[in-house]
Amino acid sequence: MRHLEELPHTADLGFRVRARSLPGLFYWAGRGLLAAMFEGPLPPPHGHRILRLSADDLETLLVRFLNELIYLALTREEVPVGLAIRLLPGDRGCALEARLAWVPFSRVADRFLGEVKSATFHGLKIEKTDAGYQAQVVLDV
Repeated sequence: MRHLEELPHTADLGFRVRARSLPGLFYWAGRGLLAAMFEGPLPPPHGHRILRLSADDLETLLVRFLNELIYLALTREEVPVGLAIRLLPGDRGCALEARLAWVPFSRVADRFLGEVKSATFHGLKIEKTDAGYQAQVVLDV
């Protein structure tokens, strides 16, 4: 299965992500975001953190997740280099728990491709397919 496919977009950066499971879809969307921000292989982790998010629906949860990864990388300077995702029932509809392995931004600054401002809702829809799930993600760059 091809997990990531770049989509042509006039002003922003888009990609389609596919996975056999919903946690896999979130994992590959996170990997797609990181590939848009950093080139090449990333170094072994420096630390770990647990991230917990909830939302009314899966699309909102995906946008919140990707935007949290952007925040961690660019504001807290903790670049996620490893992702382990669990989706859970949440108070508001759905929830996510992610174990993130990270490195300090200074260790990957030479691989930084440019700022991603945010993940957007533009054209976002998580769909069930015969092979699992797919989503189209557009990043504001």
